[in-house]
Order: sequence, then C-alpha cells, then structure tokens
Amino acid sequence: MRLAALLPYAAVGALIVLASSVALFSAAPGGSIGPGSAPTLAPAAGGTPRAVPELSKEARLAYWREGRLWVSGLDGSLRRGVAQIDDPDRVSQMRWSPDGEWIAFVDGGFALRVVRTDGTRRDVELPVTLQGQAWRIADIHWSTGSTRIAATFLRSADGRSDAFVTDLRPSLRTWTRVTQMNDLFVGDWLSERELLASTAGGVVAIVEVPDELATGLEPASVRPISGALGTSPILASDGRIHFLAGRVPTSRDPALPFITVSRAGIWSVAADGSDVRREWLGELNDVRLDARLPDGRYLVHRGFTSAQSVTASDVVALPANGGLVERVRLGPDGKTAYGFTRERIVRLDITRVGHPDPARPEASVTVFLDTSGEADVWFPQRTTVARGSEPPAAEPVARYAFSLGTHVWEMRPDGSAALIRAGQALRRTFLPVPKWSPTGDHLLLLEQAGLGAPTTALVAVVIDRDGEQTRLADTYAAARSFAWAPRGDEVAVVVDKRGINGTASDAQLEVRFMDTAGKATRPPVPGREVAWTADGVLVLGEVEGTPVVQLLGDTGARTFVRYGTLVGDPRVMDPGRFSSWSGLDARPDGSAVSVRLNSSDGTVGYFVLLDQAGRPIEYFRGDPDVSEPAWSPARTLIGYTLGLRTANERAVVHEPGAGPLMVESGRFAGWSPDGEWFYVGRTTGLYAYPLAGGAAVRVGPIGVPAGITAAP
Repeated sequence: MRLAALLPYAAVGALIVLASSVALFSAAPGGSIGPGSAPTLAPAAGGTPRAVPELSKEARLAYWREGRLWVSGLDGSLRRGVAQIDDPDRVSQMRWSPDGEWIAFVDGGFALRVVRTDGTRRDVELPVTLQGQAWRIADIHWSTGSTRIAATFLRSADGRSDAFVTDLRPSLRTWTRVTQMNDLFVGDWLSERELLASTAGGVVAIVEVPDELATGLEPASVRPISGALGTSPILASDGRIHFLAGRVPTSRDPALPFITVSRAGIWSVAADGSDVRREWLGELNDVRLDARLPDGRYLVHRGFTSAQSVTASDVVALPANGGLVERVRLGPDGKTAYGFTRERIVRLDITRVGHPDPARPEASVTVFLDTSGEADVWFPQRTTVARGSEPPAAEPVARYAFSLGTHVWEMRPDGSAALIRAGQALRRTFLPVPKWSPTGDHLLLLEQAGLGAPTTALVAVVIDRDGEQTRLADTYAAARSFAWAPRGDEVAVVVDKRGINGTASDAQLEVRFMDTAGKATRPPVPGREVAWTADGVLVLGEVEGTPVVQLLGDTGARTFVRYGTLVGDPRVMDPGRFSSWSGLDARPDGSAVSVRLNSSDGTVGYFVLLDQAGRPIEYFRGDPDVSEPAWSPARTLIGYTLGLRTANERAVVHEPGAGPLMVESGRFAGWSPDGEWFYVGRTTGLYAYPLAGGAAVRVGPIGVPAGITAAP
C-alpha cells in the first residue's frame, strides 16, 4: 500500500515533497506491534538493526500515519519507518526521549513501547495482576538521562493512582511501584532520581526514586515542597518548580490522572522548597499547568477539555483553524510552536496568541504535516534545577507532625517532610491536627475510615516513635474531638456509638477510653467533645437534658460549667441568638479552658476563656473566623487564627483578660514544646516567632498547623 507523501513546511516556507516510503519502511528493522508482543531488546522483526543514517541533531520528527511510525529530521530528511501497529487508535502518550534517540508510547493502556530511531524496540507490559484489576497507564514522563520512564498507573473504577517506574537498561524490564498513596500523579523529572508529583488532595511533592529498582514494590521517599494545596508542578527553563496553588476539589473524576484548582495563583520554589515566589498575580480557575513560556505566560489546559490554551489576561485557547490543538512543543526560538491535533501537526507563533498585534490579523496556525495519529517533535534540551541553599533553623528544636492532602507527614530536622501514613480515602474531608502524647512517644491522629464508609466517617490511629501503627478499631465512626491523658498512656476519643458517622448531625456520641494498643481502660461516657487535664477529663455534653461541661476526676463527676450560665452572662449581647457551644479545649494543667458560643445562623459567636474553676475570665467576639485555637503548654496564653484563608489572615497570641499580645500575618500553627516560641504558617513556609520578641526563623517549607513535641 502506497503511503501519502510527507508534506512539511520547511522553516523558510519552502514546500518539500518526499517520495513514497514503502521501500524505506520494508528495509527498516521495526516490525508489527501486535497485542501479544513480548518485551525484548532485539528488533521486533528479528536480527540486528542495520546501520542507518543519524537524524538531525537540531530537530527531529516522529509521527504515525496509516499504522506506521515514521521518524525524520524536522524538514523531512532521512525519513524512515521504525514500527507499525495493527490499530493506531491504541497509541497514546507518544513522547521523544530527552536525548532524541527513543520514542515512547502507550499501547492500549496496558503496555509501554519504546522504539529507537534504528528500529530497536523495548517493551514493558503492565503486570497481569494489575490488568486484571483494571489499572492502566495514564501518563508517562522520561527521566532527564533518557534511561527511566515514570508512569501514572490509574484505576478508573475508584480513581486510585500511583507512581510506577521502569528502567530501560536491564535486559529484563519491569514496572516498579514506588509510591503507595493511592492518589498520586507523576510529573516532570528533575534528575534520574527525583520526580515531581502531585496528589488528588493537593500535595505538591518530589518523589525520590531509589537507584536500584526491585521487581514489584520499592517504596520511595515522597517529600512535599509546599504547604499550599495545589497541582500540576512543572520544571521550567529557569530551573524552578512552578505550580498552581488554590482551592482543591473535594472529589474528582476517577477516570482522569489529574485535578484542576480554582481561585489559584502560580507560585515557584527551589527544589528544597525555599525561595518561594508568586509568579502570576492574576487568579486562575479550573486549570492545570503544562509549561512556562519564555515571556512568562503559561501553557495550560482548562477543566477536563483536551484543548491547549495559554494564559494572557484570561485563559485563551489556541487557534483551531487547523484542528483542535491538544498539546504543544515549543521550538528553540521561544516563538515557534508545533501543535498536535488528532490528524495533523500545525505550526504557529505562540507569542501572538492572546497578544494580537492590532496591525496584523489574530494568530492562526498553518498545517505543518498531515498525520493519522500521535506525533511529537524533538529539540535538544538542557535541564537545570534550582536547588536552594537555605540552612535549617538552629532553634527551636522540635518534631512536627501535620496533615496535608489527607496524608500525615513528619517534618525532619532539616525542614523537609516525609510521609508517615497515607490517607485511606479518595474524597477529602477536614481532619484535625495530629496530637503527640505528653511524653512525645506516640502520635494520635484521625483519618478517613476508608472504602465502604461515609466520606466523613473517621477512625483513630496511634503511631509510636519507631513508626509502628495501630488502628484503634473501637474508634470507628469517630468525631473530631480526641485527647491524651496527662501521662500519655491513655487516649479519649469521641465516637458515634451506632458505629455510623461521628461527624453527622444525628450521631449518638460518647467518649471512649483506651490505651495505645486499643484496649478499653474505663467505661465510655456520653459526650460530644473531650479535653483531658491534670484535674481530670472535661466532657461537653448533657446531664438530664441540660447542656454542661462535666469534670470527671478521681472523686467522681461534677459540673464544671453550664451552657446557660455562659450565654446568660451580661457580656453576651442578644443571648437569644445563641443555640449551641463547641470547641472545648484546655491547658494541660487545667488552669484555663476555652469554649465557643455559636449563633443559630452561624454568623456570630463568642470565644469564652474560663479559669480552673469554670468561671469566665473573658468573652470576645470570635465570629466564625476565629479558628485553630491552641493553648500554650507552658503559659496561660492561647493562639488562634483570624480570617482563615482570606487576604487578612493573621495569627494571634492572646492572654486571657488582657487581650492580644502579638499579631502576625498568616495562620497560627502551634507552640514550641517549651512555650517560648509560636509558629505561623504561610504559603512561603513555616515560621517560628520568639515570644520574647525578635526576628522570626523559617523552620521549613510546609506552612500549616502541626502537632509539635520535643525532638528526641
């Protein structure tokens, strides 16, 4: 069968017409790729690849036409066929390797085919067990040295996804699973060992891939580089990691290997998470990043559409007069872009898209080459990475645990973070900050109960210093209130005694007590919230229909404070507007307690600070935007956030009876174990402020509230 002639437009605009390539292809070593092809280092057609002329070192072209894969120089020179396939619709994700020697593509979602320009082919099949579980290869990325390929494996039935890597150098090539987070998507490589990634919950991270890959599973370290929730990290030509930070959806389409964010800005960081910069002052909605252009704009995709767009004053789709452009490869001049549609390659001046010259027509595309499937263009590229050189803070010395994107992490002494426990569900819900035991030997956290349970159904987990993890089965259907005993040998967790959902409005709540192994230590008591002090257990609930906080001490239970007493205080304006209370918390020694009065419409509130006897010290209008309160472990001070996630977000240190002592921009993120420092979280990182005054120190890149204990 005679193939259509190759008709690219040369760079100078001259039309080059090439002769039929049947003879060329019949002499090439690449053979047919069928459904049952086995991985092999040898050419698919057998024998040793014959010597073929080297393609241009300046630019190369690969494309499918009529079931055959062709390679050539960008001007059509030295064109030859290197492979063929019985069904071109099976081909997706075709990409040149960075060195221009190999073309990789996904065959039917179940196999990776890698074809060299001389026709040599290497195949890596999806493991049969994963095929049987309906996993597929959804995205691929070449490593910088062209020796490894990372893939997002996705299970469309439930949206589970993780990073798999294959090394193309061994004679037996297999996929190695390097993450077990169930919601991770791979991105650009920084080096042969470092891979950008993001999660469905909005964590932007670097996966540190081991040098040696075992068959099956070889867990890699996953290191977040920002506490801001976002998506689509890319390595730009300036060597920095650019990503979108904004509002992450609580759910997603499980068939797609990405998420989009709304009300997003574009930020960039060095590889260690330092030197944080705001790159795009505008606000973007429902987009994901693809690349950064030399003029500072970005190639993006909007929503779940396949149309390639560019940022300008708004998101502007590329001209479609040559077909819907789904992807772009930018030329070395930074202006000429090669766009790929389903049937052709087009060319356009990317600098004119979104910036039309009034004296000239709007940007349009010209047809560069008609194809009948996937295509790609290669240009030489050099990868540089801005590593960052920020030294870790000398003090305060502490150990940090935090929840980010449904997963639980720990911050290392150098300020970087490592995964402690992966989340259990694919739909996000609010999780409280993990709490260290008073001795610092154990960490108590709540997580989503997992598949088969309501999204907001929670369960408690205890993790010891050695990383041993115990799920406390009797806390299934936990509410968001839990506490440690002063000695650190018991926990109290509020649970729906029906075993359905402790966060539901109709939950029947009780406080359950157990040791760190999950064994019950005392009978449960009715209650909606709990705090544990040296004086005993404080339980917010009802006694004979009256809302009270009870103190359960060694001598029995007594009323600590009544709701009616607090709401009837003359300092409360218009008490009839208030209908409930919540937010019970206390200092470890019991010397101060806090609770919130809530209006029935949720528009106003009072934050009430009480002394050790339950007497109100201070009322202040908390309104709904007072959040994340935490008592100092060493002084009668409380910290909290005002205006959470607004432009006026600020962290406050407050002394009962005296009012605010210190106010800093950002979120209140916790106290140092000795109470001499307080922490503030920002997009730019986590900062520690000395209570005695003085300059703040940057602790690390993850600016979120954390559970904090003394370093071992």
